[in-house]
Amino acid sequence: MDRKQAYKQSQNIIASIQKKIMGQSEVIEHIICCFLAKGHILLTGAPGLAKTLIVKQFSQVLNLNFGRIQYTPDLLPSDITGSEIIRLKAMDSHNQSAVHQFEFVKGPLFANLVLADEINRTSPRTQAAMLESMEERSVTYQGKHYDLPSPFMVCATQNPFESEGTYPLPEAQLDRFLIHSLMDYPSHHEELNMLKAYHHQDVSISQNPDPLSTKAIEAMIHHAHDTSLTDEILELICSLVRSTRQPLEDHLSDPRFNDPVRFGSGPRGGLALAMTTKSLAFLQGDDEVRWHHVKQLVCPVLRHRICLHPRYHRTIGGVDAFLQACVSRLEDKHNLKLALLSSPSSR
Repeated sequence: MDRKQAYKQSQNIIASIQKKIMGQSEVIEHIICCFLAKGHILLTGAPGLAKTLIVKQFSQVLNLNFGRIQYTPDLLPSDITGSEIIRLKAMDSHNQSAVHQFEFVKGPLFANLVLADEINRTSPRTQAAMLESMEERSVTYQGKHYDLPSPFMVCATQNPFESEGTYPLPEAQLDRFLIHSLMDYPSHHEELNMLKAYHHQDVSISQNPDPLSTKAIEAMIHHAHDTSLTDEILELICSLVRSTRQPLEDHLSDPRFNDPVRFGSGPRGGLALAMTTKSLAFLQGDDEVRWHHVKQLVCPVLRHRICLHPRYHRTIGGVDAFLQACVSRLEDKHNLKLALLSSPSSR
């Protein structure tokens, strides 16, 4: 499959998902970008915004094995990774006694696409059970090493405004997610179309899409990975990520940003931007990454890797506003270069 065919296939995936999910086009794009970049995504939004349905539809379109973990306060790590049970294997012919053997029974984590629903509702000990699998694509139980299937992706959800009975994810685990996408309510037009489709029992909504082959998925991942990324763009990405750690130097001209940062993005943020922008450029039919691709993914990729002092959330509008200020400062410094790097590429 050549690049044009792979691009056309990616657009078919988006169209298939949007048949059931009206609106949320940006979130759908984030999920596919994350998958092509071999990362994990965190979805934050109010209940009833189709977070679970998006993930299920995505797994059906790509013909992936789907696993769901409903996080609750009493959930144990073994409920996620799996555990050992005793099975009767054979009868001992000498003393006619049963021979028992421990057997590892795999948990719901052993799937291609894992939905970690309401991940912040379980204890930190259970949350930590995901760390090895998200980073190393493997599970260790009782000293034994078990590889997870390939491809492997975690789509975690959390509700933003519920604080009672929740355990916020620690920074180390947040950093495992390639993208943190915010889901908002649909527009009036999108919500009305949704009501009409379900009221009139639109056949296209209930139909399952034709699943993709493994070769088609591998081809899309390959072409997304091979998207050109110049040294000039890499230099700008590096400067942008470093500016989140240097508020006094980069934002001194704006008094609102006088040392608001507790900690900025680490080098993993730059790596994540480089990987996801290549996937986004591929999805948009571009042969190389441009500055406008980077700008589209700055907030989703970096918002969960930065922590501001609490008082600045009220005065400057939170992390997203801070990141947009970082982008504006960088564009002011490299105005001519950014004008050239933002020119349309060949399709």
